[in-house]
Parts: sequence; structure tokens; C-alpha cells
Amino acid sequence: MSLQSRHRHFSYPKNNMNLRSLANKHPILAAVLCAALQFALTILILKAGRLLAPPEAFGKVKLLAFASTVALPLLLTHLFGMWREVGFGKARVDGFFIACLLPVLMFAALGLHLPQGGVAGDLLIQSLNAFGEELLFRGVIFVILLRLPVWQAILLNGVLFGSMHLIHGYMDGNWSNALGWALMSSCAGMMFAAARERTGSLWLVVVLHMILNLASMYSNIGVAAGAGTLTLVQYATKAVEVALGLYVMATAMRRVPAARGRVRCPAPASAA
Repeated sequence: MSLQSRHRHFSYPKNNMNLRSLANKHPILAAVLCAALQFALTILILKAGRLLAPPEAFGKVKLLAFASTVALPLLLTHLFGMWREVGFGKARVDGFFIACLLPVLMFAALGLHLPQGGVAGDLLIQSLNAFGEELLFRGVIFVILLRLPVWQAILLNGVLFGSMHLIHGYMDGNWSNALGWALMSSCAGMMFAAARERTGSLWLVVVLHMILNLASMYSNIGVAAGAGTLTLVQYATKAVEVALGLYVMATAMRRVPAARGRVRCPAPASAA
């Protein structure tokens, strides 16, 4: 049974039935509302912090906003009764997941420059960031979207993930930069959703997300080959991410006509 079929036939707890029933009937609306809720909560915390907290305390405000990106997905997982569906179980590591590591290798092609203070702080932040974002998008939202065909779920998941990064436009007013960030994040979101569909594991996608972020942060390409080369590599990684997402989408689309085309042969009539 495919990942999508397992989600569709899962038995939900009674106390979550009403909420899940609404999400099942209106998956796109439910997915958009989940993403919008996280967007609005983060903006609210940051805006309120700027208005009410002294400037020297704004670091704590940002920490609170960051914590909300982990706390809200955990709450939504509980409210929807998705603990067994979001991908905390066994993983299937295959050639496709290995191919998803290609953008990491591209960023690390000329080595990595590590900060003098070590990487422990960045590793903690990126692991929490990756866990929160993946639990929300490739966990809760992806499970909801799997009421749709797989290719639509992957595409919409990527678009919603990219849209979340428009938050930078609200915060600093640089909308052109925020739009570019959103478009590039959409490409990564498609690949992450495709990896989630293929492996069945949220944990693997969390690791993929985390090491991709770290590789892009520490890439030595800009120092060794210049900013222009780094920009080319960034575009190349996005092309790879889109290609991998499209591959899984196309594979899923081919499975549907094939399944519809199979005709079940009638059982032979019994002898009179």
C-alpha cells in the first residue's frame, strides 16, 4: 500500500474525528490555514516584541518566535491525531533519497569554512528549525494534502513552504529579496515533499533539510571562486531540487492511469 493509501485508510481517534473530517473534506483550505496560522503567530510575536519589548530584549523575542515554529506543529499534530501518520516510523532509504543529497555535495564541492567558535550552536538551531518546519509542512500539511493526488500534494506543499518565507518581507520591508527567497524555498520544499513520499520518513527529511542548510551556510564556493560562481551553484541546486520533485510527481501520475487500466478478470463459473 502506498504512503497516500495508508493515510487515507488510517483510523482516527474519535476526539479528533471532527477536525480531521473537515480537513479531509477541504484539504487545500486546511493546509493553507495551518501554514497561515504559523505565519500569523510568528509575525504577531515579532511585531509585538518590537512594540512592547526594549531593544536589548528583542533577541529573546526572536527566540520565542523560533520556539513557536516547533510548538505549533507539535500542537497541530496532536489536535489532528497524526502521531502515527507524520512519519516518525521506519524509513526506506533508496536511490532517490541518495540523489536528494546532490545539492549538499554541490555546496560542499570546494570544501566548507567552519566558524572559529565551532558548529554546535548552528547545529542545534538548524536541527530545531528543520524539525519544526518539516513537522508542519512534510508532516501535518503533507498528510492533509495527501487527500489529493500525490503530484498535487507535492506541488502545493512546495508552494506553501515557499510562501512562509515571505515573512522576511513583512519584517524588513525588502519584498524583492523575500520573493526570491520564497521561490527558492519552494524548490526545496518540493524536493523535501518528494523525499517524504518516497521514504515515508519525516526523520530522514529533517536530516536532509538540516544538512542542506548547513552546507549552504558553510559553503566555501563564494570565498574560493567568487560570488558569481556561488550564485550559479545556488541556481543549479534549485534546478536539481525541482527535477527531483517533478520526477516523483510524474511517477505518481503514471501510476494512476496504470491502476485504472488494470481489469480484474472475473472468476470462472462453477460447473453445473
